[in-house]
Amino acid sequence: MASQRSKPLPQRENARATRQRLLCAGRTAFSRNGLRGTNLRSDILDPAGVSVGSFYHQFCDKTDLLLAILEDYSELFREREMQALTPSPGRGLLDIASAAYDLIFEVAEEHEEATRIELRERGGSDPRVVTFLKENRRRWLDSLEASYLRLLEADSRPIDVGALAELVFFLSDSARAAYLELGPAQRPAARARLKKNLVLFTLGGIAALAGALDEQPASEGGLVGAPSRQR
Repeated sequence: MASQRSKPLPQRENARATRQRLLCAGRTAFSRNGLRGTNLRSDILDPAGVSVGSFYHQFCDKTDLLLAILEDYSELFREREMQALTPSPGRGLLDIASAAYDLIFEVAEEHEEATRIELRERGGSDPRVVTFLKENRRRWLDSLEASYLRLLEADSRPIDVGALAELVFFLSDSARAAYLELGPAQRPAARARLKKNLVLFTLGGIAALAGALDEQPASEGGLVGAPSRQR
């Protein structure tokens, strides 16, 4: 039997095009209806122009499709996050924090459907999706923590970087959810205001966390009781 690699190029291209149509229709359906409220045939297959058989050549079920959407979204976000948080000569913590929060709003705006899916499905009950979102949250926190460890290497103050990562995570998450509830005409002014306040709050939080560690035992942990990683 011929291997997948030996298929004619047009057939591979057709499979990729089919997958992209399914992803596009899935993003629209899941962002509007959620996983449980989405009907595979009427909400995804019919708008995508894809047969049931072709769908099952690509995905196991509609949950598998939703997870593929979330994986693509998470990979894109992590790549852009690394760029936003990378230190460079002459780039201070203020610049990094500003770029990081710009990224939050840019990704929410450019990939609104996927962002809505991620926010919505946190309250869902599908165990595969819940597990993915928990693991993704942990990866995001670990990435933030590692980035701020690099950024604060030259700072001599003891800082609970784990608590800082949690602070930035929850601020970012709440900000993008609130941002998406606004109408298009309201968003530009709200984005500028939110970013300014988030940056100020984050920089103030760094100073406050450093001061707190000067006054409290280091064993008290982070914002939600996680083990502290200080530097």
